[in-house]
Amino acid sequence: MPHITVELSQGVNIDETELLSKLNHALFATGQFKESRDIKGRVHRSDASLIGLGAEDGEHFVIAHLAIMQGRTDEIKSDLVSVVMNVLQQVVSPKLTGVQYAVNLTELSYAYQKALV
Repeated sequence: MPHITVELSQGVNIDETELLSKLNHALFATGQFKESRDIKGRVHRSDASLIGLGAEDGEHFVIAHLAIMQGRTDEIKSDLVSVVMNVLQQVVSPKLTGVQYAVNLTELSYAYQKALV
């Protein structure tokens, strides 16, 4: 834990490996996760996307979904969201303007299971 999934709209051309590395390092640096290998990141690119009614409403988005185990305070959850938001903007903003950013945090069920085989 955690899982981080980043959605990129068409035209957001960034180094995905750099983004994932920076996200994983930043999340691990919070001290909320015991081992770095617990952090699992991935990027999904949208083949088709539309913001609002067309280009006048915006052209690009970057949306991160952070899934963590239950039990953290609202303050810690807010801090984790801020960490992710900051990394997204640091990596994408120098390369592209007019981007809408969002970070969503969800808590996994206590029934969540993982296995390392």
